[in-house]
Amino acid sequence: MFILNNKFEFFRWIAVVYFTVFHRIRFYGYKNIPATGPVIIAPNHISYYDPVIVGTGIMREMEIMAWGRLFSIPILKRIVRFFGGFPVEISKVDKSAYVNALKTLYNGKVLMVFPEGGRSIDGRIKTFKLGFVRIAFKTNARIVPVTIVGVYEAWPKHKKLPRPKKISVYYHKPITIGKHEFADIKAKHEFFEKITNSCCHSTLCK
Repeated sequence: MFILNNKFEFFRWIAVVYFTVFHRIRFYGYKNIPATGPVIIAPNHISYYDPVIVGTGIMREMEIMAWGRLFSIPILKRIVRFFGGFPVEISKVDKSAYVNALKTLYNGKVLMVFPEGGRSIDGRIKTFKLGFVRIAFKTNARIVPVTIVGVYEAWPKHKKLPRPKKISVYYHKPITIGKHEFADIKAKHEFFEKITNSCCHSTLCK
């Protein structure tokens, strides 16, 4: 739902112009995003900019798992939904968000998830949570880790307004989980942890 019609393409190009002029933005590795099939985009999370920055470089239909509190503010709720966002409560297990995520991926779309569960205060990447890997395993979705560089300097959590700093976005090679059989729940959990750590490690690279 992100950019497959004229309306979204129009807004995407506004974003391209804005980020190019104000932040000299550069996108690297966008060809690593699979052209078809379910994909989870997994960026690091530092700023309110992040969904727009990452989404601007993706030429596929996409939905975004967004912070639930945004939907308590009427105008933000309309904007976020307009760009394909649906709410997730990060402080608890959110079955509704889980169902929406599965529906998005079963329909062969792209889903953006922020595995850290919130914005980084100091710009450093936090530990990734396992949830997005479980969803990828269930839907056979490939995972594309994404590194956003420079956004902490451009618009950190403690600043009200952005600053004209250079931003770069790196789309890493997709991680395919595939089908696996597990001896027990512990083995399954350890496998998910391994994939999660691999995704987290990828975001540390450029």
